[in-house]
Amino acid sequence: MKFTQNEIERVNLTPKTHTWTSPHNIKYLLKVPNTVYPPREDTNLLAETIMSFGKGKGKKILEIGCGTGVISLFAKTCGWDVIGCDINPLAIATSRGLAKKYLSENIEFIEGGIEPQSVRTSRIFNKGPFDLIVWNLPYLEKPNENELLGPLEDASLADIGSKKNSKLHQLLIKKIEKENSLKNEGNVILIHNNIGNGRTLTSDCRKLGWASREINQKILPDGEKLHATALWKPWANSEKITHEELDSTNSYLLDGEFPIGTLIIAKKQIKGRGQRKNNWTHIKGGWCGSWNIALEDSSAAIIQAKAGLAVLDSIATLMSDELPTFDSLSMMKFSKHNISMKWPNDLLINSKKFAGILSEARTQGDSTKCVLGIGCNLTDQNDEISSTISGAASLKKLPISKINQDEWEMILHASIASKFEKSNLFSMDSKSRTMNEWWLSMEQFNKTNIAIIDSIKYKINSLYSDGSIGLIPIKYNISPEIRCYESFNLKWEKVII
Repeated sequence: MKFTQNEIERVNLTPKTHTWTSPHNIKYLLKVPNTVYPPREDTNLLAETIMSFGKGKGKKILEIGCGTGVISLFAKTCGWDVIGCDINPLAIATSRGLAKKYLSENIEFIEGGIEPQSVRTSRIFNKGPFDLIVWNLPYLEKPNENELLGPLEDASLADIGSKKNSKLHQLLIKKIEKENSLKNEGNVILIHNNIGNGRTLTSDCRKLGWASREINQKILPDGEKLHATALWKPWANSEKITHEELDSTNSYLLDGEFPIGTLIIAKKQIKGRGQRKNNWTHIKGGWCGSWNIALEDSSAAIIQAKAGLAVLDSIATLMSDELPTFDSLSMMKFSKHNISMKWPNDLLINSKKFAGILSEARTQGDSTKCVLGIGCNLTDQNDEISSTISGAASLKKLPISKINQDEWEMILHASIASKFEKSNLFSMDSKSRTMNEWWLSMEQFNKTNIAIIDSIKYKINSLYSDGSIGLIPIKYNISPEIRCYESFNLKWEKVII
């Protein structure tokens, strides 16, 4: 009764007047009930993100948690066929009133939300499949004291449970999959912050096999950062093909004709290889696979670095940690596991190699194929890997109860797609972001190791945009930096700090 009475009291308060200016510089005058979430900075970020997609051309968009309806109205002006929903009946009434006021009555607003346990959700999700689903998640700070919200809105500002996989973004993905409500190459856009659930959102989604990429952001005056994150099913028109035994997964892809995004896995690889044509020995507990990726306008080193970052993200996902590529703080937290990248393409745990990466290209006539291979030691029964291969390690000592190969494949596939899959709506990660993440991922190794060329010892000083590194002689600090483009003539030596 207390909550009901509070709702009634707040409903009876005089609605507040708000003016919202769209990215098209159109002003909307709103009268917002006290129990409805008003337009704020997160609203602006979602509107700007939708605008960046260009004209909707009649494609279907679902806005979850439509609130006042301004985003749905704005999406309509961008050419989208819009459906909005909200659990708050007053929000639906406000949205319908705004649409009528601004002559957009053909927008459909439905009372309800994801409600995973209710048949009522079919009223929303059976309107699909949608090309785009957007949700300004209620993971942000609550309004100020003078911005009163009723129990319906207040409840939406909290997570709906503490059990595993009970977070709102996870429930949304499961609902989408259950009701097949997203088109084959459709996308989900979530607005969230960099606090609490917002920090683990991308990791949670990777664990369900969904790719993710930050496509927009906004930093508030108090330093809080808002993210617009895109989610999608990796390479929807490609497939995963598993073989009991292959000479080389890279060679198999290069020799055949496969769609971009195809993943080839070998349970046993006979002639796996790495840099300098070195062999990659496949021992029980190891995993190897290769992807057919779109050729990038970047060096092999940078392609391999992006793949290495995807491996780090996958490991963090298995541990239910935030992705190390989420921000610099996340990478710093991840480093406590003593996992780092070693230039240009090795991954180490406790200074021992557990994974290697090899990208290769082949030109035939006017076309060029590019494949990306990854070999990773997941488990090491009876210490067979560490005792057989000098300087090798596995992930068995990480805080993961059990590494399931099927789960690893699903997560890694999503992480590789997050780095390499192209979209018609949004761009790839910027090169500067990739370089920054790569440099941070090497920091631990760079602090504890020096490079040796022709008996001269160097410390790693910089990373260049083409993937080369800058080295400075340790004994001659006034000497100019030298550029190193390949690791063939490098030896490494661990130092005590």
